[in-house]
Amino acid sequence: MQEPSSPRTAGVRTVTVTDPAAARILLDPDELHFLEPFLNRESTVKAAASLLGCNPNSLLARVRRMLACGLLEVAREVPRAGRAVRVYRSAAEVFFVPLSGWHYDDHAVWARSRASLVDTGLRYGHAQDEALRGHRIYRDERGVVNHQLAVNAETNHDPLGPTSPALLTASHDAVYLDFANAKRLQQELHDLMVRYKALGGGQRYLLWLNFVPLPAEGTPL
Repeated sequence: MQEPSSPRTAGVRTVTVTDPAAARILLDPDELHFLEPFLNRESTVKAAASLLGCNPNSLLARVRRMLACGLLEVAREVPRAGRAVRVYRSAAEVFFVPLSGWHYDDHAVWARSRASLVDTGLRYGHAQDEALRGHRIYRDERGVVNHQLAVNAETNHDPLGPTSPALLTASHDAVYLDFANAKRLQQELHDLMVRYKALGGGQRYLLWLNFVPLPAEGTPL
């Protein structure tokens, strides 16, 4: 399933993935998460499991599946008393999955998996927040009905408070922008995500940004 390096990727080991099992791992963020410690770097299962915060035996089972479908390879073995320790590395620096192998239905499944993770994160985050006590449903001074998480019957919860978990969900489906400003916002969101993703840390977070153009009513898709 390997294709030669192109001029743009000269010196970089690239692989075009046609194996459905390999493509499924690469395109499912929950599965790709377990490949990340080995992507373009070497790691033992034990070290990767420590980084991911998971059980080494469960990771080893995933490693064996990734070996079987050609995503991982044994980079080297470290001798020791008894069985040598295997050091693994991704079989390429870049994996390319053609769009022809990923249909919209697959993307819908992916989106549902993200939504499920959002739900998990919300429940986990709210459980860590001792100030959160319930919900307030009321009409404000502008006449708008609000449904807000609350500390008590008189006070809304402040998710940006210094002791609240680092958790934010927000959306608005009526943001109107011209193309230049939309591209500017797209770039700023992208840069922000990349900057914080590179920092690293001890707590795993889901950062899922959605910014999409919405067609006018009646527009055929």
